[in-house]
Amino acid sequence: MKKPIGLITLLSLIMGQSNHATMTLYKDGFALIKQPVAWNVQDGESTISWDILPGGIIKDSPFLTLDNATVKTQRYNQDVFHFSDHLYDYLGKTIDVEFINGNSLTGTLVELSGNIITIMRRRSVISFNRDRVDYITTPGKLENILFKPSLTWNVFKKKMGPARGSLIYLSKGFDWDAIYRLILNESGNGAEFIAEAYIKNNSNLDFSNLTLQLVEGNLKQNGAVRRPAVMYKTMAPQAEAGPIEEQLGDYHIYYLGGKMGLNGEESITTRLYAPKTISFQKTYLFENDERNQREEPLAIEYQIANTEKNNLGVPLPQGKIQLYQSGTNDAVEFVGEDEIRQVPKGATATIISGRAFDVVGKRTVLNYDRQQKSEEGSISIEVTNTLNTEIKVRLIEHIFGDWVIRDASANYRKKDASTIHIPLTIPANGSQTVTYTYRKEWN
Repeated sequence: MKKPIGLITLLSLIMGQSNHATMTLYKDGFALIKQPVAWNVQDGESTISWDILPGGIIKDSPFLTLDNATVKTQRYNQDVFHFSDHLYDYLGKTIDVEFINGNSLTGTLVELSGNIITIMRRRSVISFNRDRVDYITTPGKLENILFKPSLTWNVFKKKMGPARGSLIYLSKGFDWDAIYRLILNESGNGAEFIAEAYIKNNSNLDFSNLTLQLVEGNLKQNGAVRRPAVMYKTMAPQAEAGPIEEQLGDYHIYYLGGKMGLNGEESITTRLYAPKTISFQKTYLFENDERNQREEPLAIEYQIANTEKNNLGVPLPQGKIQLYQSGTNDAVEFVGEDEIRQVPKGATATIISGRAFDVVGKRTVLNYDRQQKSEEGSISIEVTNTLNTEIKVRLIEHIFGDWVIRDASANYRKKDASTIHIPLTIPANGSQTVTYTYRKEWN
């Protein structure tokens, strides 16, 4: 049974929090908020207002739609009460000051400059720092003051009664990121892939019974926020089973099932997809260029095919991925993390998790000869595997300019104009050495 929208609005006003809103979160640090609202108004012209707003509201974004009334004008008032500003109204008037040491002072306020307050008494002028003040008392009562920013509308309604609708606005202070967990199984043949959303409310506003939607895609252009019409798309039907992912113009939107609370300065984590069992390809990398000589552990690369055959085939938003290794007794240990870019269906995610303790590469320049119009270098690369398993290795060599390879002891593939890849398979507790000569000539 749906709650009457008038009750929703009344509860929101009493509790000082947003209730039953729909929030669409973007990765650019802002959100679109659709807030159901209702007021009882008189026939003819009336004035209505709303002040349950986050501090980061984008001032030119709010607009109100009413089902049975017409909005004529809208005002955004942010002239809120600040005591420091209030003191300026008492320049030339008498105030009482109580200091932190217990002394008190009464006199005419004659100056407010930065952190300095100056008071004139009958026979003296006293200037002091605000840090010394416990409290200040000013005469009279405050009238017609605004405690927080508010939106006010002039509306027209033919018949007295409730005016219902939606307040829609953009606000900074909200963000989300994808975070992935890849739990490698003990055998090393597969992994559990967990995709989650880390949602942040950095605003001052609490939300209850909130419906959340997440958009993946960059909506910024020339330093400003673009607001395409797709941002105002009506929410898709919810599923209790979990989030629903859909195409949203040039972006992707995730509808998170159910309603939740999200307080100010709070973050929550929720699943984007159900956990999936996947396979991956693991390769050790040794990357160098021309005259580099070094001996170091090799980088560890994991490649995950985002295909249905690999139990994926879903849009993967950009985000952080954490790797864990499962062992005996179901123990799980952290083994590295990386960032992945957006991975469309059919593409491959590449992860570098760290460096291997038991796989070491040594690169030596055996000979280097540079002449007036040519250059030649002979290279030796040895990779040692002290693991008890066979491994795949990729040597990445960068050579710049107009070059050719001669006398290579292993097959290589030209990746681009300045890169060759040399794939190797090294047995358990074994090693392999690759040699080649590169030559460059110029006029």
